[in-house]
Amino acid sequence: METGLTQAASPTPRRTLTDRLVDLAHSRWLLPILLLVEVVETSVLPLPYEAAFIALCLAARDRIWLFVAVSVLGSAIGGSIVYAIGSVYFDPIITRLGVEEIAATYTERFSERGASFIFLGGTTPAPSYVINLIAGATGYPFGEFFGIFTVSRLVRFGILGGLLFIFGAQITGGWERLPKWLKRGLSILIIIALIYWFISGLSG
Repeated sequence: METGLTQAASPTPRRTLTDRLVDLAHSRWLLPILLLVEVVETSVLPLPYEAAFIALCLAARDRIWLFVAVSVLGSAIGGSIVYAIGSVYFDPIITRLGVEEIAATYTERFSERGASFIFLGGTTPAPSYVINLIAGATGYPFGEFFGIFTVSRLVRFGILGGLLFIFGAQITGGWERLPKWLKRGLSILIIIALIYWFISGLSG
């Protein structure tokens, strides 16, 4: 016998930041956007790309190697753009960036150790845009430059992606076990740190 009472529908669970990040990591638009961002980061603006790369890899471990491939491709394109710019507009750009002393040091040694500089610029926090500019300005063979820089970025993102593939489950599991207030606080701190990183990169 119906009592005429209807059970109240349970409220829809509120979507968390993690849920939204997982959706983003599997979006069909993500890969071309990721490619564009890495091209810009390598050639124009000092964006905190690795932070976004890590977050996406943790959200979609099944796509880590795809993210690595897109990141390497974007780096190769961006590096080639900087090389081309350096071959034409080296002096005014170096003056504008205020890195004349660094550029002079690299230029003096580039003929002997160019390959090492290019590789280290792609794998370490060294100023790769300056090295790529010098490579273009000194007429370093483009084919050799492209191969070395691409391999260096493959090493960089490959190692990072491999570590996230191996330890990603433990990292995400530890994050999910944190109290909500702590996760919210850490998220805010990360966002503030990224903004500071971006602004300091522009001003530097």
